[in-house]
Amino acid sequence: RPDHWIKNVFMIPGTVLALLLGDHIENFHSISFVGAAVVLCLLSSANYVINEYLDSASDKFHPMKSKRAGARGELEILPVSLLYLFLAASGIWLAGKLGFLFSLTSVAFLAMGAIYNVEPVRTKDRAYLDVLSEAINNPLRFLLGWFVVIGDTLPPSSVLLSYWMGGAFLMAMKRYSEYRQFPDKARIGLYRKSFKTYDEKKLLLS
Repeated sequence: RPDHWIKNVFMIPGTVLALLLGDHIENFHSISFVGAAVVLCLLSSANYVINEYLDSASDKFHPMKSKRAGARGELEILPVSLLYLFLAASGIWLAGKLGFLFSLTSVAFLAMGAIYNVEPVRTKDRAYLDVLSEAINNPLRFLLGWFVVIGDTLPPSSVLLSYWMGGAFLMAMKRYSEYRQFPDKARIGLYRKSFKTYDEKKLLLS
């Protein structure tokens, strides 16, 4: 889903803040930033590969997502697995060229995709935890942008917490919009298990 790569712009504030807060501008190379963006796009796509495959059974209950290849039963486990491994391995290999903490954060970003999508944890199906776990990708993106400039020091924890909660707000509003627009509320739990707990009021309050 290259159209979703736009979300990776959340990496940019990490780079900008690192340049503003420290005397590290001499360490900044545009080629490293481009490499970091490529890593993030590869890992994002890897996470979307397993998302597409593992959501195929529930997506068929969604009026729009039912048209996806997975929901139509057109995906097979072997090519899906090979594509995931290629994207993940390529991303982690390139991340290793950009520093230890950058590489560690890249692994965490990939791991969060598995935590969000894969049983038995699959936080995507758990109310409130689905929003909080998906939103962790925001501070991880910020860290990747930061480590391109400052590779041996963490940013202020207050910034990371704010970035996480900002992402959680956006995710909660996405869930709220999704809930409101779903045509058949009686079947919405078949599409997304967390909607068995949520209702419009709970989502708006969250």
